Amino acid sequence: MRERALITAAVCAATLLGVVGPAAVAAPQAVTGRAADFNGDGYADLAIGAHTATVGDVKRAGVVSIAYGSATGLKYDTASVVSKATDGVPGDPVEDDRWREASSFGDLDGDEYDDLVLHWIEKNTILWGSANGITGAGTTLPTGNYTATDPKLLGGGAGVGDVNGDGIDDFVSRGNNGRSYGVSVLLGPLDRSTGKPAGVWHRDTPGLDGVSTSTLYVGDMTGDGTPDVVVSGYRVLGNGATDGVVLKGSAAGFVKGSAYPGPYEYSDNNHPAAFGDLNKDGYQDLVTGGPKASKIYVTYGGPNGVSDTVGSRSYTQASAGVPGTDEAGDKFGSAVAIGDTDQDGYPDVVIGAAYETGSDAATTAQSGAITVLRGSASGVTTSGAMSFTQNAKGIPSTSENEDHFGAATAVIDTDGNGAPEVYVGGNGEDGYKGRVWKLATGASGVTGTGATSFHLGTLGGPAGGGNFGYRFAG
Repeated sequence: MRERALITAAVCAATLLGVVGPAAVAAPQAVTGRAADFNGDGYADLAIGAHTATVGDVKRAGVVSIAYGSATGLKYDTASVVSKATDGVPGDPVEDDRWREASSFGDLDGDEYDDLVLHWIEKNTILWGSANGITGAGTTLPTGNYTATDPKLLGGGAGVGDVNGDGIDDFVSRGNNGRSYGVSVLLGPLDRSTGKPAGVWHRDTPGLDGVSTSTLYVGDMTGDGTPDVVVSGYRVLGNGATDGVVLKGSAAGFVKGSAYPGPYEYSDNNHPAAFGDLNKDGYQDLVTGGPKASKIYVTYGGPNGVSDTVGSRSYTQASAGVPGTDEAGDKFGSAVAIGDTDQDGYPDVVIGAAYETGSDAATTAQSGAITVLRGSASGVTTSGAMSFTQNAKGIPSTSENEDHFGAATAVIDTDGNGAPEVYVGGNGEDGYKGRVWKLATGASGVTGTGATSFHLGTLGGPAGGGNFGYRFAG
């Protein structure tokens, strides 16, 4: 894939691509991904879902908004607000359609502009990027016919990455070819009119790898510049036992790599994940959220997929050094994002706990919080960990019942100044209209000082909002 002038160390989605491998550098340095650039201007953009927004007079039809980066950061007055009523978007607004989710991005048609993927269960829509950004031009991907060359695309995970290394991104999904629940790939370029790919792969993971695929993540854990697919699922003939594997991307197809130690849980169709080189060893690491267990998991990358020298780790609010108290239902891990928030060269992990309750349970039940765990030469550390709620100094508004601050997180440098911003979604704010907050970063880390917030109306969307900030892609 072409290199852009994005000066960001952000990795905020499970589909971000590694651009530096260990053989390409003189000494270990952080492997970083790239942020979304839907209009190709070199500044990072942010897509935000509002799945219950009213479209015209159609209730809970849903919209997606895209705010574009600039020399001064995100520009609210030039944002795109797209729904099924927008010219070019497949279909029409339907009540309770809850059109979603802004899930991933990449250049799927090879035109040098990132495209936005909306993935929900078996529904996949691509909104095509352009010099004018996301304008509404879109295509619904065909679901397939259960054949080896045309597998049915399923829910349970999807991502974007150039897994065959030809310079054009590919769409990767859990799929079924009529015999197995494996990994299906629509090879780019995709046809903008039909969604038809240049070719199709289907990996029979039960037969070849002993794992029936439940979900997957796309990122370059092996450090060779070609994204890999991390599969988690159920062991074949394992009496319900879970298992996982890393499938290494290559021009000739997937190559079986190391076992993936988990987690394997498939819950709520929510698989928050992010890739980034947390210990600067030249390999991307995978962070996944387990909100049902109020936990995050860190799996370190290596030449064969998972590192054989750095063990996987998990963290909860009961872990030493992590702020807060581990309580049932906090959903620590509701969202995860990776980026260098303290300018020390090591990417950090920003974690959402969208159901965190504050000190006054009567007024702050499920108000939400975020936690920042720092990266270091030894990987994630709880030393210097930070936590923020809406009651933190400088952050607009206050923590209230069901705000769900932390439902979505992103760490991206939208103004290209080298210091990324932290974006936090709170879809329950203002009676589930929703809001997004921007927090600055610097040498001292994330700060609430000077924080700002915006809502769907700020971007020119419907005043009702409709769970704005529930999901990000950027």
